[in-house]
Amino acid sequence: MMDWEQLRTDLDVALNEADLLGFEVDAERRLAAATFRVLTLPIDGPPPEDSRVQMLFRPIGRVAASLRNGVWHDEAAEVVEFALSELLGVVQSFGGQPIYGWKFFDLHDKAPPTWASRLSLDWRSGADGLLHTISVFQECAGPARHLALCVWFDELEVRRPDGTVVPLQEFAAGGRRWWDAMFARDKRTEGHGIFPAGGA
Repeated sequence: MMDWEQLRTDLDVALNEADLLGFEVDAERRLAAATFRVLTLPIDGPPPEDSRVQMLFRPIGRVAASLRNGVWHDEAAEVVEFALSELLGVVQSFGGQPIYGWKFFDLHDKAPPTWASRLSLDWRSGADGLLHTISVFQECAGPARHLALCVWFDELEVRRPDGTVVPLQEFAAGGRRWWDAMFARDKRTEGHGIFPAGGA
C-alpha cells in the first residue's frame, strides 16, 4: 500500500523550483491538468532534454484562486475576478514562473489559506474530490501581480510529454535525485541558477 505521507513529502521536493506552464480545468469531467517543467535526473546519464510533465487530478471537488494586482502580502491589493474557463489564460499570463517553498500538497487540509477571504474564483463540485490539495502560485514584479491557486482532488497521475504514465514514486525519485545531486555539486544540475549553500 502506498505511504501517502512519505510520497507527499517526495512530491513536494520534486515540484520545488518547477516552472508552472499551465493549469486548466475540465468542469464537466471534473478533471484538472497542470503542466510543469521540473528539475529531475535519471539514475545514470544526463538530464532529460524535455523535462515537462503533466499532472492530472481527478475527481476534483473544488478550485479556489485569488488573483490580485499587488504583491502577495498587500492586503489592499485589488482582487480580480475571473471564470473557471479563464484559468489557463490567467496562469499562462505570468509566463511560466517557478514555484518554490518545498511544500505544495495538502497545505490547507487543516486551515484555510491566508487569501481565502479574497477569492477571484471558487468553484465546487460534488461531495468527493476533496481528499488532497495542491497549492501553487505565480507572481510578477512589474506591474506587481500575484496568483494563488488551490485545487482539491482525490487521485493524481503524472505523464510525460508523449503521454506515458510515470509512476508517482518514480517521478518523485527523479526530483529528489536532482536536489541531492545539486547539493553534491553534480555538474548535471548546472545551468538553472540554483546553487548549494556557499555559492557556485
